[in-house]
Amino acid sequence: MMRCAPCYRFLIFSIMGAGLGGCATASDAQLMHSHLHTPIKVLVMQSPMKIAPARLQQVFAPESKQALTLTTPVIAHGITQAEAYALTAMNSALAGHTHVIVETAPSANGPLIDNSPGPDFAKPLSPDAARRIRSATDADAILRFGITDYGLTPKSWRSSYITFEVVSTLAITALIASAGTSLAKGAAGAYLTQEAVEETAESYAGFWALDVVGRPVRIQAELIGLNPPGVLWRYDDTGFSDIKLARLYRKVDTTERDQQLAQATDSAVNDVVTDLASALDHLNHPVRHITPLVRVFR
Repeated sequence: MMRCAPCYRFLIFSIMGAGLGGCATASDAQLMHSHLHTPIKVLVMQSPMKIAPARLQQVFAPESKQALTLTTPVIAHGITQAEAYALTAMNSALAGHTHVIVETAPSANGPLIDNSPGPDFAKPLSPDAARRIRSATDADAILRFGITDYGLTPKSWRSSYITFEVVSTLAITALIASAGTSLAKGAAGAYLTQEAVEETAESYAGFWALDVVGRPVRIQAELIGLNPPGVLWRYDDTGFSDIKLARLYRKVDTTERDQQLAQATDSAVNDVVTDLASALDHLNHPVRHITPLVRVFR
């Protein structure tokens, strides 16, 4: 049993604080003034993962000494599996909410937007694309979403958690050593040495711990009205797997890693859909206090 209760609490509270997800900013007018009525019919479109190969390599092939690319089989397979699982999870989560009816894209017409599986978050939906979608489906809006971070803490957290990194290096080292075994103490010493000499941002101690014990997955989503085209709602959320501190001082095999990634994806998707359902609920209760509906991706 671990004997470092303060360290244990520190790491748990840090993980809980880091997982609170997206940030809100004012503007709630878009959705309320969209003239939509629930249930709304949405076409779900997934944006392709655009994550640097080096970050994906840390998840799928951390022991590889050679720099891998997105076309390397282990990376390509990991991306395919991640996107397929996220799409299934999103459709399943949406099916449980009465405010949303998921429309099916006509496969005979091929891709509806720019010959890609889903629209790029960096590009607004054009009026022509909106017209094509409306003529091919019965959708009121598009729900487009994508995985922006997979198995590693979001890069956007780095500047906000410098203090977390500094304090947690020693806390995590003590936590590992507190297991009491010679193997754990050796791992603690090696870990502290590595953190002392490593100079890259990717080695932040606190983030390393979050990555190992929780395998964070970040989902970004937005609801786009089709008539006229425009973003009505935005949200992002970072999900975690079950938290097992023993992962800090033992090897996590690929089966357990994949289970963690699936759990973290489910968590992020469910939070995104819950927030969307809450936003749509305001359409039916306009006199209620309205929380900000458009989120800033951080």
